[in-house]
Amino acid sequence: MGQTTLWGRFTMHRLRPAGESELRLILAQALAGAAELRFLHRVHAVLLVSVGRSCYEVAHWFGEHPRSVERWVHAFDALGEHGLRNHHHGGRSARLALPQLHTLAHDLAALPSACGFAQGRWSGKLVARHIHTRFGVQLSLRQCQRLMRQ
Repeated sequence: MGQTTLWGRFTMHRLRPAGESELRLILAQALAGAAELRFLHRVHAVLLVSVGRSCYEVAHWFGEHPRSVERWVHAFDALGEHGLRNHHHGGRSARLALPQLHTLAHDLAALPSACGFAQGRWSGKLVARHIHTRFGVQLSLRQCQRLMRQ
């Protein structure tokens, strides 16, 4: 028979769903897309730590690195709810602002002649020259090729 619980006569048996790896995959896919779901995921992890579970234990259950759980606990302690929200993760800031990128996309949708160039097609070098002329920003050839693909 199972173990007796606080509810008196009722007994509880330990349940184990069959597809643990499938459940972990479902969780990972859900967290990949939605910022609000990632926030709730972090809240759950911090809540478990707050009731006495270790960061290592929680990290194992949630499929995270223990250091991530530690960072979430420290962020919550320092900033409250805001500390668990998504933030910029470092790296160099964009050289072109969003309105400039929209303008560039509009320019690249037209022929280069519409922007005063003699070439018939946009190339990485031509895009770099156009960005430098129009926005005063120097970008590498490789970055301009990336922008063209986007």
